[in-house]
Amino acid sequence: MKEAQHTKHLAILAVIIAFNVALSYIVKIPVPATNGFVNLVEAGIFIAALLGGARSGMIVGGLSGLLLDLLAGYPQWMIFSLVIHGLEGYVVGYFGYQKRVSSQVVGLILGSVIMVVGYLLAGALLYNWAAGVASIIGNIAQAVMGLIVALVLMPVFKRMPQVNLKN
Repeated sequence: MKEAQHTKHLAILAVIIAFNVALSYIVKIPVPATNGFVNLVEAGIFIAALLGGARSGMIVGGLSGLLLDLLAGYPQWMIFSLVIHGLEGYVVGYFGYQKRVSSQVVGLILGSVIMVVGYLLAGALLYNWAAGVASIIGNIAQAVMGLIVALVLMPVFKRMPQVNLKN
């Protein structure tokens, strides 16, 4: 029984990752300074983390970021996205899973800060500090857009018994 539950959980995470990558691939705004783009990847990360906890957020975050960069033609960002979005999802899930709204807000803010600072450092490492700094506004916008989409979609996912990520 436990193995069937585990398999179902992994299948749900895989569907969320696929949905997240597709949504983020369709809605992307190029950022020439960093040779990257702004997208909606945070939406799926936030949803998986808040509904499934730290491990689910980390898996969806890391794999969504990595696959999105690979498919969108930005392979230089893949490992950075794996680590940055994985850590972001972990932190959001750690603070926000089955907790009060105030704790969820803390998790969402900390996760967003991790993403913005992570890409600032990654941009500086890949290109230069100016490119890293240029990414800040776009990444803040990305976090806010992802949060809005997640807030709109969360009630829908909570009502779907097929998307039960509770351990």
